[in-house]
Amino acid sequence: MAVYEKGNETKRRLIMSMYNKLKVQDASEITVRELAKENNCSPAALYRHFESLEYLIILGSIRFFTDYMAEYGQLMDSNNNLMELYIKGWKLFNKYAFERPDLYYRLFWGQYHEMFSDALDEYFELFPVTGSELYPAYFYTLLFTDDIRERDFLMLRRAVNYNMLSDDDAAYFSKSNTLIVKGMLEMYMGRDLEDRRQGEQECNQLLLKNLEKVYVSSEREL
Repeated sequence: MAVYEKGNETKRRLIMSMYNKLKVQDASEITVRELAKENNCSPAALYRHFESLEYLIILGSIRFFTDYMAEYGQLMDSNNNLMELYIKGWKLFNKYAFERPDLYYRLFWGQYHEMFSDALDEYFELFPVTGSELYPAYFYTLLFTDDIRERDFLMLRRAVNYNMLSDDDAAYFSKSNTLIVKGMLEMYMGRDLEDRRQGEQECNQLLLKNLEKVYVSSEREL
């Protein structure tokens, strides 16, 4: 048992080391040799804990995502109107996504997507996160739905159940809104932070304009 926990502590330390590197470097710039040297271990020792450098990068990237999910859990418990909650949820996602569009794009649409679910499961074994207190089952269902379009549809289905929009509307928005965010992240990839913040606001406005097909938010300015 002590050996198993020691292994987990080493994993946690390496994941946090990767997270700290990702805060200041692009994932493509990080090497096994560099990371091993900074953690006083050999590259072979690192591979004993993780199947690949890419997998460790995904685990480090997930920490950027879990900050968003923890805040989203609090938002779920705020008793907002379901459509207002949906809009605020996208606003919150964009706040984090436009900080690091490279990581969010890779996790949800790009090269890390196929390994995201397995990595997320392992991450939460090592770093449990508290989400919604009022809707824990729903929160974790969303959390472990790695297809962002499907996750968006699950959010909208709650509004469908309350006759706030139709099934067709939910299907349309889950497709169109995720494509809006995907396209805007692609457009602002590699830009400086000031430009990305502008892109975040533009993306929010496009989402709100799209939703006006069936719903006008009480918060006109996102």
